[in-house]
Amino acid sequence: MIGTLVPLSALTSSKQGKNDQGTFETGILFLDWLKKTGQNGWQMLPLHLTQLEKGSSTSRVPSPYKSYGIGLDPKYLSNSKVSDFVFRASDLEKFVTANLYWIDDYAFFCALSDLFGTDDWRRWEIGLRKRKKNILNKWRKKLKKEIDNHILIQYLLYFEYEKLKQKAKKLKISLIGDLPFYLPVQSPLVWAHQELFKFGKSGNLEFVSGIPNTPFAHFGRQIWGHPLYKWGNKKQSKEVALLWKKRLLYLSTLFDSIRFDHAKGLFEIGAIDPEMKKIDRYIKGPGYSIFKDIVLFGRKSGLSIFAEDSGEKLTELRIALGKLKIPGIKIFRFAFNERMKKVNIEYADILNYPKNTIAYTTTHDTETLVGYLQKLTLDERKIISATAKIAYNPDIRKFAQKIRNSFLNSPAKLIIIPIQDWLLTTDRINIPGTEKEKNDTNWQYKVEIEELIIA
Repeated sequence: MIGTLVPLSALTSSKQGKNDQGTFETGILFLDWLKKTGQNGWQMLPLHLTQLEKGSSTSRVPSPYKSYGIGLDPKYLSNSKVSDFVFRASDLEKFVTANLYWIDDYAFFCALSDLFGTDDWRRWEIGLRKRKKNILNKWRKKLKKEIDNHILIQYLLYFEYEKLKQKAKKLKISLIGDLPFYLPVQSPLVWAHQELFKFGKSGNLEFVSGIPNTPFAHFGRQIWGHPLYKWGNKKQSKEVALLWKKRLLYLSTLFDSIRFDHAKGLFEIGAIDPEMKKIDRYIKGPGYSIFKDIVLFGRKSGLSIFAEDSGEKLTELRIALGKLKIPGIKIFRFAFNERMKKVNIEYADILNYPKNTIAYTTTHDTETLVGYLQKLTLDERKIISATAKIAYNPDIRKFAQKIRNSFLNSPAKLIIIPIQDWLLTTDRINIPGTEKEKNDTNWQYKVEIEELIIA
C-alpha cells in the first residue's frame, strides 16, 4: 500500500477561485490525482481549528499541532458552500445528538472566544475560568444564538467532509489522520477538563511539553509548550484516558486509520522548564495498561492505528507495540545521525524493514529527501548508499529518486511519501523549534494539484 503525506491546507487548484483553495473540494480533486498515480492512501494531518496567535483576536497560528483537538476548521469550507447551504432541521438534530460528547462545550468555547477576543480562557472572567455552573448557565443563555451558529458551521463542515470521505471510499483510498499527543492551553477540551492538566494556582505552567537536550536527541532540546497531563494514581489516569477516548471517537468519524503521534509519551514524558533548561527532565508516564486501554478503544471505534516510535527511550513503547501488534514507523531521514556521526541501520536498510511497519522517506517535520542528502557529506551519503544497498549517484536529486524508488519495493505494510519527495524538491512544511507566536512562516507550503508530476 502506497500513500502521500500532504496537509489539506497545502493544496491549491487552478479549477478553483482564489478564496476557495485548500478546502474539502480541493481535497476531492487531490483524490483523483492519488487514484491516477496508483496510490491508495492519504495522510492528511490534523484538520482542527488552530489556536489564536498571541495578542490577536482574528489571526490563528498555522501549526495543526497547536489545534483544538476536536471539531473541523471552517477554513476548509468553500465560500460558495457556505452561502448556498440549505439543511433540514431533522438532519441537524441528528448531527447534534451523535456529537453531544463534544459539540456543546466546543461551540460554547468558540462563542466565548469571539466575545472576549481570545481563546486563552485563563483571561476570561473568573466564573468562566473556573466553570462555575451558575455562571456557565447564564452565559449559555446570553450567547445562545452565537452557540447555535457555531454548531451549524460544524454541521456544514461535517456535511462537506462526508463528500470527500465517500469519494475516497469509492476510489478505495484510505484517509489517514493524526492523533497529536498534546493539546494546547487554548483548547475547548483543556478548558472543559482543566483538572486533567498540570496548572499552577494562577493558571501558569511550571513545566511544558518538549524534548530535553540529551546526546540521543536528534534535533537537541525542543520546547513545544503544551500543558502536561495530570497522570497520577490509577483513578486520575483513567480520567485522562477518557479524554483521549473522546478524541479517538471523534477521529473515527473522519479517518480510516491514524498515526499515534509521540506515542512514547505514555511511557516517558519530557518535562521542559521554559526558562531553565538545566531543570528539564524525563518523568514516567502512565505505562502499558493505559496505552492498551486507549489503543483497544480506538480499534473498537473502527480505527486502524500505527504509532510513532522514533527518538530515544523507546524500549517500553516497542514492547507494547509488539504485544498489541501495532505497526511502528521507520523514517529514512534518520538513516544517518549527524550528531553522533554514525549510520542507523534500523532506518537505512530499506529492503529489510519489518512487514508490520509504516515506512516514510521523510516527514512533515524534517528536511525533504533531497534536502537531507544535501546536508550530508559525500562520505556520509556513500555510507547510506552501502547500507541501503542502493547504487550511489553523485547527482543528489537522482540519488534521492533511487532511494524513493527503493521504498516502493520495501516489505513495509504501508509506504508514505511526502509530496515534496514525489516532486524531489527541498521545500519544507515545518521546521520544529522555529515556530513564532505571531507571523509564523512554518506551515505555509503550497502546491498546485494540476502541476503535480512525479519526478
